[in-house]
Amino acid sequence: MSNLEERLNIVEAQLSIQQTITRYCRALDWLDEDLLRRCYTADAYVDYGFYAGNVEGFIPVVMEIERQALHRWHFLSNIASEIHGDHAEVECYGMATSTYDGKALNIFAGRYLMRCEQSPSGWLMSHNQYVLDYNFTTQVTDLGDAMGQLQSGVGLAHDHRLYRKLDRPSS
Repeated sequence: MSNLEERLNIVEAQLSIQQTITRYCRALDWLDEDLLRRCYTADAYVDYGFYAGNVEGFIPVVMEIERQALHRWHFLSNIASEIHGDHAEVECYGMATSTYDGKALNIFAGRYLMRCEQSPSGWLMSHNQYVLDYNFTTQVTDLGDAMGQLQSGVGLAHDHRLYRKLDRPSS
């Protein structure tokens, strides 16, 4: 393989990993279990402290936690990856917010330590560990009349008209 081909393969792997991480965030924010399943290999291991085990057991647990919130927002960035053939070591920073009453905002920040594997449908997580660095709660500020002109994202799920069904496998 030429140097250019090797570099192109690494770039394609990194982009696919980023898309998987984006899918993961969207799946949690929009309560889309099918989309969440498409982020992991069938035998993936997940360790989030409150759950450690296989991905099939993790999905109902994490989705129940997410369903309890009126609003969820996940943001992962600073994705660092080392590609080693058909697997990769990945670390990224994550921030998540949620509210249960629309008045208090819970903020969590930490890191995701992942192992990803190449599959026919792209790069998927085969191991995902979350390390919580900090969390705090703050009050939501009332925007007054400005809020009347905005579409609120509170309480939305994957069956809402605003949900964009992006990144679906073609039939």
